[in-house]
Amino acid sequence: MVRTLSRTAAGLLLLICIAGIIHGSVAASSHAIYKAVRYRPENEVTRAPLENSNRAEKSYSLYPYNYYFCIWTAENCWYNRHDDDGGEIETRVLAAERWCDRGLELNSRKSQLRLLKARLMARRDARKAAEYWREYVDWDFWDSFNHAALAELYAAAGDIESAMNQLKWLTKPSDLEYARNEINAAWKREMSGNPGK
Repeated sequence: MVRTLSRTAAGLLLLICIAGIIHGSVAASSHAIYKAVRYRPENEVTRAPLENSNRAEKSYSLYPYNYYFCIWTAENCWYNRHDDDGGEIETRVLAAERWCDRGLELNSRKSQLRLLKARLMARRDARKAAEYWREYVDWDFWDSFNHAALAELYAAAGDIESAMNQLKWLTKPSDLEYARNEINAAWKREMSGNPGK
């Protein structure tokens, strides 16, 4: 009886070890892909956001728990969404949205993902985007940049007064300058009769 229990326990431990080795190998393979994509020379990264997104898919299929890769891939597609003429490349925007949503499923309170989601939402409805970001700002209130981003989103929605109300919470000069520039740009658009961004 004791011998049977010992063999059963040893077999169970062996299975756990094998499962751990397999899981560790898969996670390491996923991380190797992440490292190869993430830490390439800057010009290669910005030139090929969709290629990077495809490589990220491989990593994600192996280990779908690295929300930092989701952040990086989403931001890479979003910030490199314009073509040489300044127009948006829709496939890059869609890739940014897909990766942002994946990251938010893993960590719904990650500020980079929440802000990117708000900026993506602002393309359709700037007011809803501002309210979405407002929920996050209420949760992480004392970060100056959060209020600067909220001012940006309110300004994009044409709510200059609410945008101006955020200025009192800005503690960093760079955040204040950013928010003022966004508000001024929105004000100029409104005065010119073209309130859209």
